[in-house]
Amino acid sequence: MDEPKLSTPLLVFQVTCIPDQGIDVEGDLSFEELDIQSDDRFVLDAPLHFNIHISIAKQNVIARGSLSASIHAVCDRCVELSPLELRVDDLLHSYKNILGEPVDLTEDVREDILLAFPQSFHCHEDCKGLCPTCGQNLNEGSCSCDKTDDDERDDPWNALSGLRLK
Repeated sequence: MDEPKLSTPLLVFQVTCIPDQGIDVEGDLSFEELDIQSDDRFVLDAPLHFNIHISIAKQNVIARGSLSASIHAVCDRCVELSPLELRVDDLLHSYKNILGEPVDLTEDVREDILLAFPQSFHCHEDCKGLCPTCGQNLNEGSCSCDKTDDDERDDPWNALSGLRLK
């Protein structure tokens, strides 16, 4: 029979256990532990890596460090799944007047990595996307759509040229 595993929060620290020089903590944390789930745009198939230095300054706890994760995201142009590096190099949090209490970095780390997710993602800078007519991925090859109307199709103002104003 398997022993139940006790879940120890990786980002919770007893302030009284932090030495004067501070402590360095490094590790991996699953996105599920941060209550972040994969969705139709992002596949969170690797853990979040953290490297944080925790120190005490007067009555405050200071946390400085970085976060990184290698995930996959759907390109907004061609709808292909591509690798994406999420990075937070300037993590900095201050917890005031909490000496004697445990400090929990979990919510702040969750917020920092959520802010690192891009609003728009392209698999590469010159991604050609999909043909608006037939849906062919133009990175994989050209489509058989009529190319004679390309200039007209690309100019959204062409529809106004047919208007007759009195």
